Amino acid sequence: MKIINLILVLTPLFYMGCHMGPSTYEVFKKDRDLSIGRKLYSGLNDRKKFYDEEYDIYPVEYPQGCIFGYLVKKDDEKKIIVGWRIISGEEFCKDQQAYSLF
Repeated sequence: MKIINLILVLTPLFYMGCHMGPSTYEVFKKDRDLSIGRKLYSGLNDRKKFYDEEYDIYPVEYPQGCIFGYLVKKDDEKKIIVGWRIISGEEFCKDQQAYSLF
């Protein structure tokens, strides 16, 4: 029974991983840059806002206090992310490095 309990406790750590180190803007930027070239997350479709003549922006608040937005070309039906911009709360736009075994 103790072996099963040990497996049940350790399994989520292998898949979810952990966050270590200080929260920095560089880690936050690296994580956002990974989204460039990928399709917009379906949960953001209802957040569309006008950005400029060429792009729409889809704002997100993460972490709390940091509001940034993903940029998508207006005429792009696939909604591929082409960039991101911080809208407000730049001092809160920090994240910790995440590590996972899988």
